[in-house]
Amino acid sequence: MYFSDLPGQETTKTQLTDLFKSNKVPHALLLTGLEGCGHLQLALSFSGLLLCENPNETDSCKNCSSCKMFEKFQHPDLHFSFPIHLSKTEHSEISDDQRASFIEILKDFKCLGKKTWYSKMGNENKQGVIGVKESQSILNKLNLKSFFGGRKLLIMWMPELMNVQAANKLLKLIEEPPQETYFIFISNDQSKILPTINSRLQNISVPKMIDTEIATFLKTNFQLDSALAEKIAINSNGNLNKAICAHLESGSSELNRSLFVNWMRLCYSRNIADTIDWVNEFSKIGREQIKDFISYALEMYRQCILGNFKLSMKGLNESEESFLEKFKPFVNHKNISEINSVMNEAYYHLERNANPKILMLDVSLQLYKLLRK
Repeated sequence: MYFSDLPGQETTKTQLTDLFKSNKVPHALLLTGLEGCGHLQLALSFSGLLLCENPNETDSCKNCSSCKMFEKFQHPDLHFSFPIHLSKTEHSEISDDQRASFIEILKDFKCLGKKTWYSKMGNENKQGVIGVKESQSILNKLNLKSFFGGRKLLIMWMPELMNVQAANKLLKLIEEPPQETYFIFISNDQSKILPTINSRLQNISVPKMIDTEIATFLKTNFQLDSALAEKIAINSNGNLNKAICAHLESGSSELNRSLFVNWMRLCYSRNIADTIDWVNEFSKIGREQIKDFISYALEMYRQCILGNFKLSMKGLNESEESFLEKFKPFVNHKNISEINSVMNEAYYHLERNANPKILMLDVSLQLYKLLRK
């Protein structure tokens, strides 16, 4: 991944290359933004630039031995740290235990989201963690000499999932790293990073990608035709990872549509027995998939409001458009604010490990009333 491989984000690219050209690269850099904004690609591109043997002013040379190793994520001075499902029995205690899977998904998706990664590890309900053994592993690796005698880099994806013990162990290393050692942190939510870590990082905020940039990325990397790429991009709401998943995991989108249609019919009919059955089955799909479904439902409600005001409902497939044409009168100016509040609150509680069955039954009962307004 090089800067030239990511469409757009020119302001952030300029910020990073200016740091490089002025020889003022901070030893601990944080790229923060919403999931799918391209901050992971930017971190990888910047790492390639720092490791390149013959860099130009705006990108890596792409031809030196360092670049060739970097393209395959095999450069010995490039290290990764990321949240994993901790398990002694499955020999999953540090990032290196899951490195092969992490690299595989990076190559396949060319982007990464928490749901996709947890699914790859095999349990979407279990929260990933960057633990204390991972910190010890980082200390061991970065205190060794560079393999090629140049820079050493650690890319840490989602530092907000680092626990307190792990953070405390890394504080001194982050503040005073060995010579030519750099940390690049990539966060979806800077507010959740432990203050002791956050205060030691130089932050660059990365904005959302625009639809045309996402469409270009899809056409270039996944050989989609223009019409399909643009349709997926419009529906992604600036989230490149969501757009890629919509293409590679099309079954997930159809699952969300089917679940939403059935749920709304149950909520409108106020069929409590069938709603309980629906909630019981729904809660089995995994926490990250449930969060994805809530985001999907919020988007469907937004599309209803657009339709009610005679505005174009973009990014919908034929079956979604057919259902919303009939359903949109029940989501209107009288209830949309409360519906949004209920769904956003559900997402908030789900992130804090609320019981999905209890949570979604409560949401359903609230929608019983709201959809009749």
